[in-house]
Amino acid sequence: MTEGYLGLESVRHGNSAACIYDIFRIHFPTAEVVADITWGKGRFWKWPIKLSDNAPDVQVVGLDADTRGGADIRADYRFVPLKDQSVDVLVFDPPFIFTPGIQRIVGAKRFFLGSEEGVRFNEDDRVQRPKHPRDLILHTLVVAREARRVARRGMILKGQELILSGRPLWWVHHVMSCIGEPEDMLIQVSPAPRLNDPKWKRQFHFRRRHAIYLVYKW
Repeated sequence: MTEGYLGLESVRHGNSAACIYDIFRIHFPTAEVVADITWGKGRFWKWPIKLSDNAPDVQVVGLDADTRGGADIRADYRFVPLKDQSVDVLVFDPPFIFTPGIQRIVGAKRFFLGSEEGVRFNEDDRVQRPKHPRDLILHTLVVAREARRVARRGMILKGQELILSGRPLWWVHHVMSCIGEPEDMLIQVSPAPRLNDPKWKRQFHFRRRHAIYLVYKW
């Protein structure tokens, strides 16, 4: 066994904070400044923000369309108001919430704490959450471009393979086709029952409770 090997598998049973911690320990162990551009309530960072005894605490800059969840900066994730090469890693967890059933369970305010139609910064600028898978892919491409500008080392994208109207949305395929192959991939099996929509009497697919993390490095 190679010295320092963590013994982790590519399927992680745990919450988002555990997955992000594992990714940073393997791929970004010396990261000091991180931008989480879909902060929500900061659930990724529910761990001691320290990667080793000798490493400094990781400084996480939270951005969200509404700062009531504790984000530091109010911003639309498509227009990251950070200086070029100002952070080590950018983290993006897009809002995979399209169906009314899931919105009732998870809550449309998970990523956009303002009104469902968007948060207005001023009379001419309104943040819109993705309402269709095509919107989500386009938003992800914009974020990837922003990540190249803002982050020095790489980005982490979190996503899900969804079933919408009986048809699969192969998020990973679309992202990799547009952005390229990632450095690594981690599959999370969540212990949370939040996607068990009571209106679905039977389950015909395996993807209800898992998420996928794509790690890009440059």
